[in-house]
Amino acid sequence: ARSMAPRRANASPAVLVAIIIGFVVAVVLIIFVALQGGDDTPPVEPGTTVVTATEFAYSPTRIAVDGGATFLLRNEGAVYHDLRIEGIDDFSLEALPDEDATGSIELEVGTYVLFCSVPGHRDAGMVAELQVS
Repeated sequence: ARSMAPRRANASPAVLVAIIIGFVVAVVLIIFVALQGGDDTPPVEPGTTVVTATEFAYSPTRIAVDGGATFLLRNEGAVYHDLRIEGIDDFSLEALPDEDATGSIELEVGTYVLFCSVPGHRDAGMVAELQVS
């Protein structure tokens, strides 16, 4: 009569070596990332509003400033983006991927629309509201 007891499968030495190597690589990657420290973006000047651009959005989408505004456009997207203010022709920030652009402007009290003028980006939702008090 045959025994109906389950057979225990033994992992081959090659599988065990692969598991150990995978574990060691994972540990090394975790240590490497931990040693990289914080992010290396330069500090932002006090009073500067950072607007982050991605496909196809700005963050934040609602901004409040008092009269004068200094913006830093940080492009974390994969393509060129810009930042324009509807009705204001003499202000524009442009940034390639992984680049920043900074600019200042004095604005009258009111509500303005920030937008990306790259064709199709505004229509895709790349807008933000700017409230000036």
